[in-house]
Amino acid sequence: MARVTLRELAEAVSGVVEGCGDVVITGAASVSDAGPGDIVLAESRRYLAQAEKCGASAVVSAEGPCGDKPVVRVEDPRRAFVEILRILAPQEKPLKPGVDPVCRVGERLSAGEGVSIGYGSWIGDDVEIGRGSVIHPLVYLGDGVRIGEGTVIHPRVVIYSRCELGSRVTVHAGTVIGSDGFGYIPVGEELQKVPQIGTVVIEDDVEIGSNVTIDRAKTGATRIGRGTKIDNLVQIAHNVKTGESCIIVAQVGLAGSSVLGNGVTVGGQAGTKDHVTVGDGAIVAARGGVFGDVPAGATYSGYPARPHKDQLRAHAALLRLPDTQRKVEELQKEVEQLKDRLAQLGGERVESKSD
Repeated sequence: MARVTLRELAEAVSGVVEGCGDVVITGAASVSDAGPGDIVLAESRRYLAQAEKCGASAVVSAEGPCGDKPVVRVEDPRRAFVEILRILAPQEKPLKPGVDPVCRVGERLSAGEGVSIGYGSWIGDDVEIGRGSVIHPLVYLGDGVRIGEGTVIHPRVVIYSRCELGSRVTVHAGTVIGSDGFGYIPVGEELQKVPQIGTVVIEDDVEIGSNVTIDRAKTGATRIGRGTKIDNLVQIAHNVKTGESCIIVAQVGLAGSSVLGNGVTVGGQAGTKDHVTVGDGAIVAARGGVFGDVPAGATYSGYPARPHKDQLRAHAALLRLPDTQRKVEELQKEVEQLKDRLAQLGGERVESKSD
């Protein structure tokens, strides 16, 4: 368990302590479950009032005071709290540099200084692993895989042959990179597989969650841009290309040859049709289904996805549908009554003329 004084935390985040700086901090928590030794984040005056009543020992905030609790005053509390979490995070026992004796290592492995390869991993021929990278136990690296410096591959990851990962990439457990793209053509009554001879390129500073699948390209490369963050259970099909610093949330599916610009956000369970382009800085909201190109900077939602304001209006109209239906039924009854009345009036006029 980490133990650090509040004064030391304040120095680490360029903050100022108001109150006792000798308080020992052992963890971080939300205001709803904080206890002694915890530090909590209060982003606004409203949260500051909640923090004052909770059991935490200290608070990070841009404001103060907070009752009798000491406060670390900073300009950007959220960013400071992230750094505090990093300081307090439990540290996993690192793998020792070198290759575990219970590994299969192919021919011509090129491993930089300080590389660690854990128990039971399979390393193919002609693999390159950059300085300081960590290959956890039970990882499969196919022939010709290239990995940059400072990259971490967690257990049970499978990286097929000829795939490339940059530096400072993190791949979490169970992910598969470089399996065949889904390509078939009908030949008579059968489906014939289209060979997938391309590769996958993961650029620097990408983080990939657990149980993600990234298919190799039919030709060329499926490419994940620098700094992109991919959540768990995402499917990225062959020849997809993402720009830099994209955010792809859990259970997203990107169909073949989709293109994401820089800084795109795709919400949970959203998906794209093949060959669509989502422009720089655009947002596809959760469960959105993209069937056509999305302009740069736009926010799309719904199925099929459309501009978010249009989707909200359509959804509002849908919620009013039962009431609208009731009013239409009432109007239909009134129309029928009017028809009957007009028919009666017509009959009365005919009788008066015959008299």
